Amino acid sequence: MELLTNYCVDLTKGKEIIAKNFSNWTSGNTIIDNFIQDKQINFDGYGTIFEWIPYNGLINIKERRNNCFATAIWKDGPLCNIENEWRRSSYEKVTLRFLYDMQNITDEFLNKVGSYLLPEIFKGGNFGITQNPDTKVYILVFTEWYFENFCEKCGNKYKDDFNKWCKPCQTNQFKNNFTKWTSGNTIIDNFIQDKQINFDGNGTVFEWIPYNDLIEIKEIEGCDRFGTAIWRDGPLRYDKKFIRNSSYDKVALIILYDLQNITDGFLNKVESYLLDEYYNYGMTQNPDTKFYILVFNVLYFEYYCKKCGNKYDNEYNKWCRQCQINHLKNNFTNLATSGDERIDDFIQKIQLKISECNDLVFEWIPYNELIETEEIDEDGFAIAIWKEGPLQYQKDFEEKLKRKPYYKVVLRFLHDLQNVTDEFLNKVESYFVKKLVFGISQNPNSKVYILIFNNYSIYCVKCGNKYESDEYTNENDKWCKACQLNHLKRNFANWTSNNEKIDNFIQKCQSKINKHSDTIFEWIPYNKFTNINEIRKSDFAIATWEDGPLCYSYSNRKYKRKLNEAVLLKYLYNSQHIDNTFLNKITYSMEGSYGISQNPNTKDFIFVLQQKYYCENCGNKYDNRFEMDNKNCILCQTNHENPKISVLLQEMRLYVNQNSSEFNMIFEWIPYDQFDNIEEIGKGGFSTVYSAIWKDGLLNFNKYSSYWSREQNTKVALKCLHNSQNFLDEFINEVRAYPHQKIENILKIYGISQNPYTKDYIMVLEYAEDGNFNSYLNKNCENFDWFNGLKILINIIEGLCKIHQKHMVHRDFHIGNILFTKITKYINEKYEVHDSACISDLGLCRKIDDINEKNIYGVMPYVAPEVLKGKPYTQAADIYSFGMIMYVIATGKQPFANYAHDEVLALSICKGNKPEINDKIAPKCYIDLMNRCWGSNPDNRPNSIEIRELIYSFYNSLDQSFKEKEQQHYEIEEQFNETQEYRKESLLSIKNSQLTTHTQAVYSSRLLNSFTKNLSKYDDNINNTVEITDFTNL
Repeated sequence: MELLTNYCVDLTKGKEIIAKNFSNWTSGNTIIDNFIQDKQINFDGYGTIFEWIPYNGLINIKERRNNCFATAIWKDGPLCNIENEWRRSSYEKVTLRFLYDMQNITDEFLNKVGSYLLPEIFKGGNFGITQNPDTKVYILVFTEWYFENFCEKCGNKYKDDFNKWCKPCQTNQFKNNFTKWTSGNTIIDNFIQDKQINFDGNGTVFEWIPYNDLIEIKEIEGCDRFGTAIWRDGPLRYDKKFIRNSSYDKVALIILYDLQNITDGFLNKVESYLLDEYYNYGMTQNPDTKFYILVFNVLYFEYYCKKCGNKYDNEYNKWCRQCQINHLKNNFTNLATSGDERIDDFIQKIQLKISECNDLVFEWIPYNELIETEEIDEDGFAIAIWKEGPLQYQKDFEEKLKRKPYYKVVLRFLHDLQNVTDEFLNKVESYFVKKLVFGISQNPNSKVYILIFNNYSIYCVKCGNKYESDEYTNENDKWCKACQLNHLKRNFANWTSNNEKIDNFIQKCQSKINKHSDTIFEWIPYNKFTNINEIRKSDFAIATWEDGPLCYSYSNRKYKRKLNEAVLLKYLYNSQHIDNTFLNKITYSMEGSYGISQNPNTKDFIFVLQQKYYCENCGNKYDNRFEMDNKNCILCQTNHENPKISVLLQEMRLYVNQNSSEFNMIFEWIPYDQFDNIEEIGKGGFSTVYSAIWKDGLLNFNKYSSYWSREQNTKVALKCLHNSQNFLDEFINEVRAYPHQKIENILKIYGISQNPYTKDYIMVLEYAEDGNFNSYLNKNCENFDWFNGLKILINIIEGLCKIHQKHMVHRDFHIGNILFTKITKYINEKYEVHDSACISDLGLCRKIDDINEKNIYGVMPYVAPEVLKGKPYTQAADIYSFGMIMYVIATGKQPFANYAHDEVLALSICKGNKPEINDKIAPKCYIDLMNRCWGSNPDNRPNSIEIRELIYSFYNSLDQSFKEKEQQHYEIEEQFNETQEYRKESLLSIKNSQLTTHTQAVYSSRLLNSFTKNLSKYDDNINNTVEITDFTNL
């Protein structure tokens, strides 16, 4: 599929390319070729291309315990769409499924292949098909996680992928176990066996439980058919296998006193008691009384009333209606009465109609129980505090009904209903449909009856309608659209613009409100604005609106003003004449506006805008949440006096989803005066590095609150490139080499700046608190055992993998470019700070197909021999450098520290000389991998993915918390332990003796062409002896 790799996902063009590519491959079988071609033609642009995969493209083939499965490494890797470009993920670990019983290519073969493929949602995991040339067995090739979907024992698809539940295998296991137990009754045995065969892997297995396995059996007080016990073995569950992990589990018992004969009626009764599969444990029988007993999870009593034994009417709240009614009947005489027989009878009748646990208990409420009464409007409504408070059902309270004292309530005075008549009682009862009323009271002076409403009801106490509720408005916001519209309409007479068309327009806008958060569009008198300051000549101004906008108050159920609101004024010049064109213009711009005003001098109208939606610098409307949080539009943020810098800033922003993502970073132009405490911390061949405090600080996206905020006083590193104002293109290329997102193990770039005095451009980078490797080793030498050394190598190889996966080459990879930062991780329910190694200095990083420079840069001992000889940089050259980093991690010493880094050393490296390492310091498996990285033939060096797997296997071997160790892990652990002490002593001796380095050994990057220009003339004699002198031996 090579022809596809240079094209984006264009289905029409892509299918043409696929069809043309058919002639470039074949399985050797027309039916299989047609099958694959059909899949490729129907490719929809998502996931991976289904291919014929040459068998020799698979390496490291290892069989699983079921011989129809194996794992392997696919050298080329699957073809998929990454960043709108077709690429292969080379050296991908894959799963192989051997089709042993299917040698003949028939429709049955193709149907079987189809049944083995992952479903549509996981189609990216179906890579292709191949054939063993020796056995002729066809093989399906899948993603590594194929085993998550198919049973390794029988090869069938799991019914439950998460729990790895294979119905046929587990059913057979149940059937094989039937002979190992019996209840002594065939009907019950069949009942239990049927339950087990229909078990689907969720919950617990229904069993016959020997009675002597139950201990500490106790009856529930007040209900003799309920009991508890301890089950010694505990329930049987399935979690990727059958386990009993709750021995001595407390269980609930239901004793079936009235069911002695085993009939269909018996089984139906048993079924009626059963809950879902997580609560039903099984059956047993008391050998003395012969009573059958059902055994449940002890939480069974969450569903049955312990007083009367009936099932709760509301299981969650443990509410039994009959017990509640009995409690109210028994307490009629204890509640307050009205003194009016008709009202008291009415109250008792309402109480007995209770149907749900959250139903209000209607009562007579003495008037002196109501305090802090406050009228809320002119329609006969008030708010008060009920001292004793309403009766509410509480499941954890012994008497179940408990008062909630000092409860806020709403009062409705029934001025028009003085006499207790049928009309009066019907009116009161009408409110019960919507569960509004706590009770009734009476003012002893005026004799006016009062209905007491729940202040927290979801119904409007004024009109009885349900409060508005949609995706924006919650019922608890207590916003009634009808009542608020009426309020606004009554207010029309209190304002005017003195222009009928404007007044009608505003009134029409106000009548369209749909939710409590809608802005009320208003006429705003010009004299209500103060502190008016223009921000863009003649167009916009910032001002303070003294009265401020109308905001809905939940507590008062009406609109209140937010005083002294900052607003943006947009001047509508030549707008004295009001026509439809003008009104249409206003209509299209209303979102984010408060209203309209008019300059009394010029008579021009003014649009009053909400400042949070508009840029304070230019007045343009924000496009996204990031601009709003940053109070600056993208155009203002990326506008720079140098056009090339503006283009760079805009380009870096294109990679960011400004509305979300915790992995996003906002690349910025940062004014130089934002930096405090600037101190030099390092100097290289091409730049000087400083530490500094960035006052405003880094922009972070808070994924919980979904907004951008700054981390003030962020410590950063400033990399000042010497004379960069004259090499702006090179500076920009170096900036572009850094990733646009937060990627672990690669140093992050926050933005750029410029020194106003030297004019040098500056890269603003993540600050590495623990410095470079030398600083880290000096600080941690005594604790720098193999486990910590391998952890650092994992960090480094993870970063290199990410660079290589993007088809990039670092080109300046050495230990000096490994820096150490602090990262915070959430481990064992707490946050812990850890050291983390990351790759820095990506200035020379390039795409593989964009490396055509003749200059050779770097640190000589880390540069691959083929590069020294003038060959292009490749990913294999980075691997050579990684081998040198492995040497430093093992020994604590720089490679070739005792030699001059000159033409002689360059020639020696090309000859194949490598740093020497004592096998007492590093184990054989480690040295073998290091030597493979140093291989003189770049094609034979391992790739970054293979190295990552091997480093992880080393690390996991030493990790005491790693649960999946195999024999090879213990062998590797033994190798590392044998070298641990000698290596530790060697590292400490280096620290104490301060090893001398050759005066001409240079470990900062520089131009190496002067040392390599004559290497080509030695090509024919490259194997001749080249003597290099160890100056420490002189």
